[in-house]
Amino acid sequence: GSFKDRGMAYMCAALQSRGVTDLISSSGGNAGLAASAAGRKLGMRVRVVVPTTTKPIMIEKMRAHGAEVEVHGANWNAADELARELVGASGGAAAYVPPYDDPLLWEGHSSIIDEIAAAGVRPDAIVVSVGGGGLLCGVLRGLQRHGWSETTVLTAETDGAACFAKALAAGEPVTLAGITSVATSLGALSASSSAVQMARDDQ
Repeated sequence: GSFKDRGMAYMCAALQSRGVTDLISSSGGNAGLAASAAGRKLGMRVRVVVPTTTKPIMIEKMRAHGAEVEVHGANWNAADELARELVGASGGAAAYVPPYDDPLLWEGHSSIIDEIAAAGVRPDAIVVSVGGGGLLCGVLRGLQRHGWSETTVLTAETDGAACFAKALAAGEPVTLAGITSVATSLGALSASSSAVQMARDDQ
């Protein structure tokens, strides 16, 4: 998930410019690691709430960056609930940093398209991995900015965590009963409603 670093670095820097010094994130693994790395570089306090499915090595990596990590719940959704509660209890001192559903993250991810354009390449198609849909939102935003409406976007999703495919088929966000994939850090029970809408508009 190197693209996570793009979005997180952009979002954390934007929050810091608004006077934020304390970040609270929820993550299955990759987003929390990116938030931890960005926060360390920016000198910000970072707290990450992860579910019990997050691998110990991922938690160790976050803590190595100085993040405070709390393990809570059987899946990301449960961890996210606690993260939001902690933000609410902070009295405005901390900012919520989601793993995929925020325009600031998408803007950071969209720099991928800017770099492709700067290299003088206009691709016929782009393959995008989808968990919650943050990267997809960023890619679509970048394509719109450059006027590349003819570039086809192909999405690939983890078997056992295909919330986005089910949402597209249903025409609206769908919540999975659970994640059965072994790639636990890549899955979300439901995709971003913005990702679903943007993808439908792009079809």
